[in-house]
Amino acid sequence: MKTYEELLSDIEDDIELMGASHIVYSMEENNIITDYDYLPSDSCNISTTLKDLQENIRQQMLYAKVSGHLAAADKTAPKLAVIFPGIGYTADKPLLYYTSRLARKHGYQIQTVSYGTLPENIKGDSVKMRQAFDLALAQTEESLRDIDWTSYGSILFISKSIGTAISSAYASQYNLNVKNILFTPLADTFSFPLQGSIAFHGTADPWAETAAIQTLAEQKEVPLFLTKNANHSLETGDIQTDLSILKTTMDRVERFII
Repeated sequence: MKTYEELLSDIEDDIELMGASHIVYSMEENNIITDYDYLPSDSCNISTTLKDLQENIRQQMLYAKVSGHLAAADKTAPKLAVIFPGIGYTADKPLLYYTSRLARKHGYQIQTVSYGTLPENIKGDSVKMRQAFDLALAQTEESLRDIDWTSYGSILFISKSIGTAISSAYASQYNLNVKNILFTPLADTFSFPLQGSIAFHGTADPWAETAAIQTLAEQKEVPLFLTKNANHSLETGDIQTDLSILKTTMDRVERFII
């Protein structure tokens, strides 16, 4: 099996010869790209462009690096997953609901943070956004104050929108070594240390500009999974498309959890 560096070198050579939009077929094992070819075969039949294949492999390299930041879990100790909702995107909505179910499936106890009443109409208002952040962080500290973090062998934070900033700030403040799933993070989220995090963003998200999120994620070496034409809920408005997006997202989430 080729290394990531070998694959990327081959792809760069092929892009020079045939162009970034040339179609190739990738080989995958356990959702990890291991090689590619120019024609489909029994073992190599997922079509993609060279450019997209290059980006996917770069994401896999980051993914592996993120895993390297995390200490080996104590398999004899209990595991805890904490849900940090967004404003209006509660724990019973699809991204958080199904991620919670996956976490529970893999042995995590679940705790959900409640922020209480926060300012309304905060989009585009930096003062209200800061007020909401400060209030939510204070409520989070109160909600989690009785937890003995040292008693858990593995800690997973599952966060959405403003919750991504809250979870990252909390982990930094209490020096916690956590896995953090960032659903539709805000730009402010990237002001905190994000080792051990992965992120999901829709290119039609009105709360976060795609180019800025890509740049910030690259700077912090956070694997960023983009969903084309998806909004702040990672939805497009087409039911079948949205179900497919949810399935792909949960496949990536489960791989990260385990």
